[in-house]
Amino acid sequence: MEPAQSAAPPIALNQVSVEPEQAAGNWKILWRIANLNSQPLELRAVRLPHGQFKSAEQRFQPAIHLSPKESAEFEISVCCDEPEGLVTENAFLIFQVTRLGEQWRIFARVRVTVNSTGTPVAATELITTQKVGFSGVFDRRH
Repeated sequence: MEPAQSAAPPIALNQVSVEPEQAAGNWKILWRIANLNSQPLELRAVRLPHGQFKSAEQRFQPAIHLSPKESAEFEISVCCDEPEGLVTENAFLIFQVTRLGEQWRIFARVRVTVNSTGTPVAATELITTQKVGFSGVFDRRH
């Protein structure tokens, strides 16, 4: 059994709202993230790498600190210029977080459906975690 310090940091993630930006196909999306862990969690960055639901890395300055069982909201600009009815499988929000001094990546897989008004609606399907450096390769961005 792994020590508590090395246990994966669980979270919950939900899309709260979405508003169009000036540029066509760009959206301001408000997300709520909850720390389901019994230890504090520090969110350092998030990125959305999928071609149909994409955003450059956003560094949180300052980092978002979540106490145990606490939630917070953050907004990110996302490019999703897809036709009505399109469903994007396997889009991800990839978080860089710190918990108890350890670096983690949290992968939140979302299913994105473009509704009848052309607005992307994301539903979280699966959340997995990976400790940075578990394979002997460390993330140099931290």
